[in-house]
Amino acid sequence: MAAVIVTAACAPLAVQAQDAARRELATRIVNLQKAQDMDALIAQLADTANRAVVDAWMPRLGRLPAAKQKTAASQLDAELKKFNDDNMRLIKSRNDRISVDVLVPAYAEKFTADELRQLVAFLESPVIRKYYAANPQLANLLAEKLVEATRADVEKRIKAFDARAASILGVKN
Repeated sequence: MAAVIVTAACAPLAVQAQDAARRELATRIVNLQKAQDMDALIAQLADTANRAVVDAWMPRLGRLPAAKQKTAASQLDAELKKFNDDNMRLIKSRNDRISVDVLVPAYAEKFTADELRQLVAFLESPVIRKYYAANPQLANLLAEKLVEATRADVEKRIKAFDARAASILGVKN
């Protein structure tokens, strides 16, 4: 009877220790991801804000007299760069906190301690580090070749769209 009571009393402690180990491993995974995967997400989120600002102000720039457009465009470019840099810093700082708050419990819930150890080993392995280091260059190479392969067709589609848009608006293309 005493053995049953001791076993029952120790069971919650074992579960707590497992949960703590999983949380610690999940935290390591999130921190490893922040070093690799999060930059693209942060840039994408900042770019969304940039596009909203550009979309709002480009038509106004087009309404300026031609003599003022170049100077105004230069000044707006400088302001847009400041805006983007500020947003990148903001999003990165919030991501550092929020990613831990959101992802650590999610990883700890969805993966066993052994699976989390395997993920940590994978993310810390030299081959994945080499992959992450090479990936931007390889992605640029792919993008360059993809643009080359599609440029003529995309340009035809742009011209066709421009003709249809001009027709719809009743203006010359």
